[in-house]
Amino acid sequence: MKVLSKVDVLAQGNGWSNARAQGFVDGEMARRRGTAPSIYARVGIDDYCMGFRAGYYVRGTSQAKAAATPVGMRLKNAAAMGRDG
Repeated sequence: MKVLSKVDVLAQGNGWSNARAQGFVDGEMARRRGTAPSIYARVGIDDYCMGFRAGYYVRGTSQAKAAATPVGMRLKNAAAMGRDG
């Protein structure tokens, strides 16, 4: 029986590279420890950095979700938004 690490499970479950999954795990650990991310982790554009920021700033996958109201649809109660019409 093969034992999978958290990195392997995240990579396979979300379709991420191993670098992105490792960054996610490292970001979670840095957040839990209360350490500030390095400049590289804050501004890097590679998979590891994107995963680190997702874990550090508590973001999940970047898959699109349905909007609360369809774009272009008028609200039924415009007065609730502070508009008169």
